[in-house]
Amino acid sequence: MDGVVEGNPHLFLGSRLKRLGDRMQADAAAFTGQAGLSVPPGLFSVLATLDAQTELSVGALASALGVTQPSMTKAVTKLADAGLVAVSRPAADRRQAIVTLTETGIHAVAVGRRSIWPMVDAAVQEVTHDLPGSFIAQIAEIERRLDARSISERASSRIAVDLQPATDDALPAIAALLNRAYRGADSGAGWNSEAALIDGDRTTVALLHQERSDYPDATLLVWRFGEAIQGCVWLKPEGDGDWYLGSLAVDPRLQNGGAGRRLLAAAEAWARARGGTRIRMTVVHVRDTLIAWYARRGYRPTGDTEPFPYADERFGRPKRPDLHFIVLTKSLAEERG
Repeated sequence: MDGVVEGNPHLFLGSRLKRLGDRMQADAAAFTGQAGLSVPPGLFSVLATLDAQTELSVGALASALGVTQPSMTKAVTKLADAGLVAVSRPAADRRQAIVTLTETGIHAVAVGRRSIWPMVDAAVQEVTHDLPGSFIAQIAEIERRLDARSISERASSRIAVDLQPATDDALPAIAALLNRAYRGADSGAGWNSEAALIDGDRTTVALLHQERSDYPDATLLVWRFGEAIQGCVWLKPEGDGDWYLGSLAVDPRLQNGGAGRRLLAAAEAWARARGGTRIRMTVVHVRDTLIAWYARRGYRPTGDTEPFPYADERFGRPKRPDLHFIVLTKSLAEERG
């Protein structure tokens, strides 16, 4: 149902544009957070202006960005609280506040310029491409397109899946990602969480270290974007072109946008490039939704099963006594170009 703003499109045009701007800025900030950076919504432009000018007074910043000085004062306060800018007052004029980027701010701009801004720019171009009709109709169409798919979702779909071997310093973040994706029970959990079946953590840093030591031929791969790990996967050669795939996980914020599918495809390509002709995996037998997801990607049950490690609480505490794994496989040979 249209509200008062939509029902009076010309009278309340300013309110509608502000609402739309706030929405897009918040969404861009969410995407920035996905990259591991924390920048208050709508304030990356202040950082970019400082990056170009080295230092500016609050008044000069306000003039450069076309906003009021009180509004810029609030923005600078938020950025200072976030550790992104520093504010000083020259001895010659204590009334004047001079703003400069901190090292954290310089780093944020560098990551933004390299990884975030191009994705957001492309997403906004997608939302605003070939808009029909009057200005009011175009605003309505932009809102409709954002309802269908947000800026963050559009930008996320453009992140290249470049898998790299995990380093030791990445293991805490990987363990946190696996636990959130597989055992999370709140709104931040992934759709494939198995918390209803198994209590406790999915893994620990110590267990990841142990697995890497026990299987030196295996590789724990990570998918990074900006400062954050977006996904991970474990691949272990088993001989004769077979590779075992496990611990596939993506940040739950990326799920439902095709990220898991792209990560799986990248993992298969990684194994194929190293002579892999078949992928093998195990899935808890009652994970029907997950099994169906893999089936849509070409994985088929072999009929073999493997026992669940009930005696080893490092993998969690099962809530039912009949859990076991089924084995799924997929041929990679038929997908060679």
